[in-house]
Formats: sequence, C-alpha cells, structure tokens
Amino acid sequence: MMLNKISTMTLRELVYDQLKRKIISAEILPGQVVTLQGLADQLGVSLMPIREALWQLQSERVIVIESNKRIHVNTLTPQEMEEILRIRLVLESMAAEAACELRADSAISKVKRFLDAMEANIADPKKHMIANSQFHLGIYAHAKSPILLRIIEWIWSRIGPYLVISSNEKGNRDALRWHRGMFEAFAEKNKKRMRECLREDLEGAARVIIPRLKASEETRTSESVKRDGRRKFIE
Repeated sequence: MMLNKISTMTLRELVYDQLKRKIISAEILPGQVVTLQGLADQLGVSLMPIREALWQLQSERVIVIESNKRIHVNTLTPQEMEEILRIRLVLESMAAEAACELRADSAISKVKRFLDAMEANIADPKKHMIANSQFHLGIYAHAKSPILLRIIEWIWSRIGPYLVISSNEKGNRDALRWHRGMFEAFAEKNKKRMRECLREDLEGAARVIIPRLKASEETRTSESVKRDGRRKFIE
C-alpha cells in the first residue's frame, strides 16, 4: 500500500514538472485554452495526476481552470511584469551572489553545458528558453537556499512564456554577452560582476517584453470599446 502511495506521488510530481516546463518554454501560451483530456493525451497519463498538477498550478496562479474545465495560462499585465522585474532583481541577485560564494568546483562544468546549449539553440526560441532557464536556475541551485529557489522557479513559470514569444535571434545573441559574464563571474566567484551582468540581462528582457504587453493591452482595450459601441448602436 505504501509503495502505491509513493508511486502516485512521484507521478503527480513528474506531471507537475512537465506541465511547468511546457508553460515556461511556451508550448502552452498565455491565454491559450487547453483541456484536461488534451493534456492527459499529450503526457500519456490518466486524468487524476493531470488534475492534481493543475490544482497545484492554479493555487500558484500560474493557470486558470474555468467552470467548463477548460484551462488557460494566466496572463500578466505590464504593471505585473514591472513588479516582477523589481522582485527578480532582488531575489535572483541574492541567489546568484550566494551561489558564487557557495558553489563547488564541480558546478562549473554543469552550468557551462547550459550556456553552451543556449548558444547552440540561439535561433530556436523554445529550445533557447529551456537552456536559458536551466542556466539561471542551475546557478541559483548552488545558493543552497531551497525556499528561495522555489520562489524563483514560480516567478519563472509566470514569465517564461513571455521570454519565448518576445525572443529573436539578434536579441538572444545580444543577451549572451551577459550570460557569458554571469558564467565567468560564477566560475571566478565574483559576486559584484555577477550582480551587474544579471541586472543587465533582466532589465534587457524587460525592455522588450513590457512595451509588447502595453501594446497588447491597448489593442484589447480598443477592441472592447468598439464592441461596446456596436452593442449600444444595435440596442
């Protein structure tokens, strides 16, 4: 009986991790509607672990489960993205600096593999984003602060899709300068340089994403006003 319970828990966690990776890599886009059965078919599992994983993601405000059991990834407003940037600058800097100080020598080669994967997939937004998240979280994991890491992972589940859909090859190449700097700072245990390169990376991404969110918000507002106008005209 205990073995069955452990097995169920493991499956639920695996499904949760896979769904979160799909969201971070923009395989499921913000606002895109999916279904329980569709997700179960994609992952090759029953509805129960899908349902449990979705409940957890909903409690984290990553997704919204509608009354008709359709699911969509929660969208962010420009104001929320600006707030997230401020939070990231504090929390990710804290984790990155601690990782510089506490990392083992064996960590360098592992993080380098993530950096190499970013470079190899520079023209593929989704693969580049997966490597990007592995690079950042791979560094932060060496801060030896599991609670801090979980909070940062939650933030990435909110912003990951926007990083993918806002990326392009030129922007990815430009950002590699800061990722290389972060890696060198990590290898050298240089906390000051790590903080500076991380700030440039985070602020650079925000400069691309926030204007797009504002433009999208303005478009939705304009369309809503037009619909209301047509409705009043008909009435």
